[in-house]
Amino acid sequence: MKRTFSITGMTCAACAAHVEKAVKALDLNSVEVNLLMNRMTVEGEAGDGDIIAAVESAGYGASRYGGDDKNATKAQKPVDYSRTLLARFIASMVFLLPLMWFSMGHMWGFPLGAFDPHRDPASFALIQLILTTPVLVINGRFFIGGAKSVLHRAPNMDTLVSLGSGASYIYGVVVLFLINGKAAAGDISGAAELAMNLFFESAAMILALVTLGKYLESKSKGKTRAEVDKLLRLRPQTANVIRDGKQINIPVDEIAVGDTVVVLPGEYVPCDGVVASGGTTLDKSAVTGESIPEEATEGSAVTSATLNLTGRIELRAEKVGADTTLSKIIELIENAGGSKAPIQKIADKVSAVFVPVVCAVALVTLVVWLFVGTVGQALTMAISVLVISCPCALGLATPVAVMAGTGRAAAYGVLVKNAEVLQGLQSVEIFALDKTATITEGKPKVTGIVPRGDMKESEILAVAAALEATSTHPLAKAIAEAGGDVKPAESSEYRIGYGVIGKVDGTEYALGGERLCAEFGLKVPPTDAQTVYLCRRGNLLGEITVDDGVKPTSRDAVKRLTDMGGRVVMITGDNARQAKRIADSVGITEIYSDVLPEDKLDIVNSLKAQGITAMVGDGINDAPALKAADIGIAIGSGTDVAIEAADVVLVKSDLADVPRAVAVSRMSLKNIKENLFWAFIYNTLGIPLAAGVFYALGVTLNPMIAAGAMAFSSLFVVCNALRLTVMRFDDKHLGGKLKRGVRHSKRRTAGTDDAKSCGCDGGTCCINDDKTSGEAIPQQGDNSMKVTFSVKGMMCMNCVGHVKKALSAVDGVTAVEVSLENGEAVVEGEFDTAAAIAAVGEEGYECAVKR
Repeated sequence: MKRTFSITGMTCAACAAHVEKAVKALDLNSVEVNLLMNRMTVEGEAGDGDIIAAVESAGYGASRYGGDDKNATKAQKPVDYSRTLLARFIASMVFLLPLMWFSMGHMWGFPLGAFDPHRDPASFALIQLILTTPVLVINGRFFIGGAKSVLHRAPNMDTLVSLGSGASYIYGVVVLFLINGKAAAGDISGAAELAMNLFFESAAMILALVTLGKYLESKSKGKTRAEVDKLLRLRPQTANVIRDGKQINIPVDEIAVGDTVVVLPGEYVPCDGVVASGGTTLDKSAVTGESIPEEATEGSAVTSATLNLTGRIELRAEKVGADTTLSKIIELIENAGGSKAPIQKIADKVSAVFVPVVCAVALVTLVVWLFVGTVGQALTMAISVLVISCPCALGLATPVAVMAGTGRAAAYGVLVKNAEVLQGLQSVEIFALDKTATITEGKPKVTGIVPRGDMKESEILAVAAALEATSTHPLAKAIAEAGGDVKPAESSEYRIGYGVIGKVDGTEYALGGERLCAEFGLKVPPTDAQTVYLCRRGNLLGEITVDDGVKPTSRDAVKRLTDMGGRVVMITGDNARQAKRIADSVGITEIYSDVLPEDKLDIVNSLKAQGITAMVGDGINDAPALKAADIGIAIGSGTDVAIEAADVVLVKSDLADVPRAVAVSRMSLKNIKENLFWAFIYNTLGIPLAAGVFYALGVTLNPMIAAGAMAFSSLFVVCNALRLTVMRFDDKHLGGKLKRGVRHSKRRTAGTDDAKSCGCDGGTCCINDDKTSGEAIPQQGDNSMKVTFSVKGMMCMNCVGHVKKALSAVDGVTAVEVSLENGEAVVEGEFDTAAAIAAVGEEGYECAVKR
């Protein structure tokens, strides 16, 4: 059972790591803590009370997110602390500005009056104490949180900040007493020298800058949730429902399945349903990304978050509450933001031990500098190490990019279910595409009528529609729909694999394929498309072509996938001739035809052995293959089973969104890598710098600069991730992003048992693998060479035998190795490469030297 909890009190990656460690002790199946959303997702049998108690034992708060409420998507949002943080920063600055005047004014010649350190060092130190103390009180949460984390043996960012600021403050208080002692003894010069090494301004400045950084971080993190917030605003609070013949206004949560919902122009549709009456134009851009409005009439399906533009409609509610399309989209985005990409494991391991290690480094720095420098230098270095080492950037590097990436994908109608999928998409090498409703429209239509006798097209269609009026076969239904409202045949006999015979207006007709026509004494030619013939005894009347048309964007989508280095495969239950016709029209050269539903799973497993595979499909028969593939991509118009089994859902049911999803994945992973690089390099360089390693070169870092650098590191990571939210992935800009991401990855090799035997005899196979990876260059020896050829068209071991035999027969060839999986032939000896290429070509395969 998967549940989500809201977590309070987390401030950095170390906090998230401690919460995760505490809850994992309950022996749950999985625990994922999301620092960005302040949420935790768990999967297992432990009770809510035990989980909450485990979180509290680690020093943090927890509550069930959304509970069992069916409308969980509108449950509590992450708390926005930005206003509180801004108020704390402003209040801190009220005291910090005069503090900086008194503490550093003497360096710039500012008038200090009675607080001049050379005249009255005791007053100089006392005024700083008076101005610093309120800043510590205002930002007391750092000290409270730091103390709690230490008591729970889970040190975090608050620990580092409170140690750095507290040590500076305590040191200043101690020096203040020493100044008073020297002043009382009449040593004004000695007291003034001590006053030059106060750290009050560092204590206050550290807290103020960290608070400013947290404020900016909070505001920026809020922007990464913009896509979810935007969707939430599309959900109306109330809806007009007709009950007992009266129209009433009720909260949207009270809509029940079967209710008649009234939607007026300018209103958002509150639930999923079917138009019961009326007609209108709908803006679906918020859900599908499609900017062109669509017409909706009686019987049209309508989804939530759709804007009614023109007319009044009445809907019959079918999905309400958490079951609506809008709720599912929000849930998917939030779940993706809460999940972890595999690349984050590195950051998690570092975060778990980061704070204790930093504290140890700070202690070593303090001890070393006490021996080689002054007390002031030692304290400066140790405090700088504590302050600059905050692990916030490390913890935010992945989740903010994942949230921004999945949100941006959702804006284009691509729903990515979790962070692991978002990362995995960019590595896909093989795209296995179902044909029906994926490459094609999925709805057969009459595309042509050719008279062959004395009947007109309209008469041919009318008779055919009458014969097919009661059939449920997809082709028959297409003909019946095209014929309109016609009277069914007086009698009809359906013969599976042949067609239908029946009487229309007293005349017997036959409508079917070649075999049925042969029984009626006619010989007709075979066709590539789905064509049926209408005839009477000995008289051919006409032919009707019914075709499942290719989607307009399918060819461009396939081209984008191949251009970026992918291998595109079509899997279909259609016969080889029909499959090849569709494949040729979109540019696919590798086809699996005549595939039974149970065979799709075997084919996908075979492809997985050759490379990272994504399966794209829509039907119930595709669900096992979608689940088995490395990445399952479901067409949004498909069955609920397929959508549930998939990792990615294409809301617009457009194959063009597959390369779009890959582009978003590549840009997101690039962003994550940039963030992690910055987070690691910042600490790798910052900690030695703060510890005084480069002191001999005259390079040091005081605590105030360290605090500013720490705040900037987190802000940089969040702002870099925000770039994803404004990136454009439309058709105009998609090519460039995919081109930048092209890579030639090495495929996993499969054994010969993984190859599908097509039984060909050396001619051109119906299944071609025209994609090869890597490069091979002819290698010259003393008197021989080794050349790698790419061979297109091989599929079975029979093909391999023909290619090997042809190459072995070339003069000068001493050794031949042919790889079915890689589509390669490695040839050694003293031979003419042109002769080798020609020999393979004569066997019906394409051959070329790999460069």
